[in-house]
Amino acid sequence: MNKLYLLIQLTLTIQLTYSQTKLCILGTLHNETSKINSQSIYQAINNFKPDIILYEADTVLDIRNNLKGLDAIEFKSIHNYLKLNPKTQILPYDWTGKQKFREKNNYWARIDSMNSLLNIYFSTGHADKLSVTMLEAFSDLSSIENELHKEDIETINKPSARKLVELKSKWEYKKLIDMAVSNDTLKKIVPIMQMAQDYWEIRNKEMAQNILMVIKQYPNKRILVQTGNAHKFFIYNELENKQINNNYDIIEYWEE
Repeated sequence: MNKLYLLIQLTLTIQLTYSQTKLCILGTLHNETSKINSQSIYQAINNFKPDIILYEADTVLDIRNNLKGLDAIEFKSIHNYLKLNPKTQILPYDWTGKQKFREKNNYWARIDSMNSLLNIYFSTGHADKLSVTMLEAFSDLSSIENELHKEDIETINKPSARKLVELKSKWEYKKLIDMAVSNDTLKKIVPIMQMAQDYWEIRNKEMAQNILMVIKQYPNKRILVQTGNAHKFFIYNELENKQINNNYDIIEYWEE
């Protein structure tokens, strides 16, 4: 009886493994570097061999047939992959409300005004010591991230790289807000910083939700998500704890 039970459990486990959706979140860069270009991204895609590719856009793009106006190296890599794998489906997954959010909140103009005030404050020599220290810490993290972007596609997708980008993001969207809240000169830009934080969190959560919808709509497929590397940790964190209930497994492109 026990042997029969174990045999049934083993059979079910094997069936579950081979009928499970495989999800690859491929962090990329939008611009070419010495080690990351459309060919290296293509090779990563080809290694994973997806049934479905999700690309970072909030509307349907004709990547399959026409790259006019689509200069990002990710789109070029998808286009090249589809030439040899025409049955592969491609879908957008970005937040459809991002443009409306920017327009409603006068996003870019307010970001520019915030950066201008920060530059003036820290260049005059009147900034308090704590604020200078916090800004220097953020600057150091940004420099490390810039160095990371000089590496190859596999390196920027390692768990250690994901953690680094997450730490830098926490400083950018949380620690610097704490700095501004406690500073009489910088308090005036706190609403702008909070707006930027809201935009970042809403967009990433919507991205993750849209990916999950595709997973549910297309079960037992190999799905590759192409995303700017700054988004990868957030999407990964949002989807990691939903794997069991939704029968998918997050893997890297070099894993089986």
